[in-house]
Amino acid sequence: EPDWARGIRCGASSGPQPPMSVPSATKGGELFVPYRAVGLVSAGLPVAVVQHGGETFVTASLGRTFQIYNCAKLRQVFVGPSLPAGITALGAHDDYTLVACGTAVVVYKRAELVATLEGEHTAPVRHLLAMGSSVVSVDATGLLVAWQLPSGEVAGRLHPGFAASALCHPATYLNKVLLGAPDGRMQLWNLRSSKRVHEFEHGWRAAVTAFEQSPALDVVGVGLADGRLLLHNLKFDTTLLELRHTHGDAVRCLAFRTDGQPWLVSGAASGALHVWHLERRARLSLEPCAHEGGVASCHFLRGRPELLTAGAADNSLRMWSSDLHSGELSALRGRAGHAAPPTLVRFHDDELHVGGGPGGQTHLLSAGGDRTLRRSSIWSAQQDCELSQGRETKRRSMHETSVRERRLPPVLALASSQRRERDWANVVTCHAGSPVAYSWDTTTKALAPHTLAARPAAPITAVAISACGNFAFLGSAIGAIDKYNLQSGKPRAAAAAEERHEGAVRGLAAAADGRTLFSCGGDGTLRLWAPAALKLQSTADVGCACGMLRHKRDSTLVALAADDLSVRVMDAVALRLVRRLEGHTNTLTDVAWGADARWVLSSALDCTLRVVDVPSGALIGWYSFEYAATSITVSPGGEFLCTAHVDSQAICVWASRPLFEEVLIGAVTDTRPTPLQLPTAMGGDGGDESEDEEGDGEEEEEEE
Repeated sequence: EPDWARGIRCGASSGPQPPMSVPSATKGGELFVPYRAVGLVSAGLPVAVVQHGGETFVTASLGRTFQIYNCAKLRQVFVGPSLPAGITALGAHDDYTLVACGTAVVVYKRAELVATLEGEHTAPVRHLLAMGSSVVSVDATGLLVAWQLPSGEVAGRLHPGFAASALCHPATYLNKVLLGAPDGRMQLWNLRSSKRVHEFEHGWRAAVTAFEQSPALDVVGVGLADGRLLLHNLKFDTTLLELRHTHGDAVRCLAFRTDGQPWLVSGAASGALHVWHLERRARLSLEPCAHEGGVASCHFLRGRPELLTAGAADNSLRMWSSDLHSGELSALRGRAGHAAPPTLVRFHDDELHVGGGPGGQTHLLSAGGDRTLRRSSIWSAQQDCELSQGRETKRRSMHETSVRERRLPPVLALASSQRRERDWANVVTCHAGSPVAYSWDTTTKALAPHTLAARPAAPITAVAISACGNFAFLGSAIGAIDKYNLQSGKPRAAAAAEERHEGAVRGLAAAADGRTLFSCGGDGTLRLWAPAALKLQSTADVGCACGMLRHKRDSTLVALAADDLSVRVMDAVALRLVRRLEGHTNTLTDVAWGADARWVLSSALDCTLRVVDVPSGALIGWYSFEYAATSITVSPGGEFLCTAHVDSQAICVWASRPLFEEVLIGAVTDTRPTPLQLPTAMGGDGGDESEDEEGDGEEEEEEE
């Protein structure tokens, strides 16, 4: 193991740190190597639930890997190794975790690979079902194969004539499997003889989407794509009860309560949870916005009134408690990441306070298309949380039923400080089209009492916080700049009308000494202000409209992303151009400084990341991603680079090799960028991961 990999684990002294492994393909001259992906909870596949004694564990897919949670507190206990392809189905039986990956089924016993079941399927496996000491797999063509565990021998194979859309094993039906078809047919097959036992007479005339064994023998719950859910007696081929979702909302999953109450919960494609009383033949309650984008699976814990649900698209797991009399579901606990790809990520740490804690032991603030602001930890998933918007969502119209529409508009920019974190608001955000900036408190994990309005009213396009943590600066679309006190929320100064930018303010940054405020705008100028009264001190012509501004507080340099696809480095003292960095072929998405203000990193929609050494002007790193990076940020100590990408809900963390081992840094001579593979939740190429027992930031559901 290389020294720098050990150095990352030893960098933090408070509690165990996750190990890091380095893929062999990156042991060259790359400056950054994959470390881990942060913020992933569930990729949307149905989860696998297994009981071990008095504890219940749930396995969720994360794309090319999986992770296991203890349902007691939804604490992450294990992250599986990386797989060569995306996971298509999950299963669990005793100590075994069953993972469908392409045409193969991989069997793990914790991190140990027990068997790889392959050679039978020619299409991706879509369903897995554990039946005693065997596992049943069904692929996209409809071929069903039964395998013995742990030997991996084929116990039977059959093809029912259709690609099954749902399957289950009825209790006490030895070697039998119930199959549902997309055309509404339902058949019972014997796996040992590979023969059809019975085809049920009832043609549902809608695709069968879910099966669930009820507490009563011979009775199963059947969910259909047209919103109907049925209780069907297999022995007598009789439908005992028929219920229906409103507006034909397709049934995605079913769960029976097992503590003696005759309740059935159905998850819908709209994300709603319906609670039904089977004896009254009526619906007890409805949770209309349980998950965004649909409910992938639901499961009642054995003998307890606690319901586990997984979202089909919102990257979340949730536990619910049910009221005995009304049937109302109340959020008990949850784990969630961004439901849409994050578009902005920043380290929540003051650059001047690097020595205040172990290297890299900082949090990330991120915002995305799901309109949430989240705080994440590189080390411990238990510390991840969403900052509450409850105060604002309650003010929204009652006719806005979508959870996302009730939130604040998407975040355009944010600024944070730890100087006065325990005293008052320490995060400020501006939002698309909003003339108001919002202040947040990371201590209470919620919106702060004060909102900061632009004067005159105009959409706010840039924000900054002073080095002392007392003041916030706002830049608006009409070129105005305002100063607010974060403790009281009152205005303290405003730029004179004749000194404003002629276009929108696109970037703001405060100097470390508190004597200078930098701003850039669409008018192609860099302006320096006296922060006390917002008096204009000097102006420099950049030569092109600027899209963003980045300043390293312990230097006098300012990096400007220009609309001509170049990054211009300006000396704020001499007001002259130091470097003009070109090379991107598409719109710049973000710019960041290295820890020592020697490197400038830039990302663009051409799916590349460029690293330039400012003193020499040499390009020392040129990398390409599978998906374009929308935001980049470097930790204050320089240990990590974090990136957010389109089509990915994860925040990717990369380790900086020069901080942990000797690396020969020189100008890039290649004619093509070096491809970098995005990290997984396991980190690198998937080494062993110890249990994550650290953290006290369990995410509780927001009361709205």
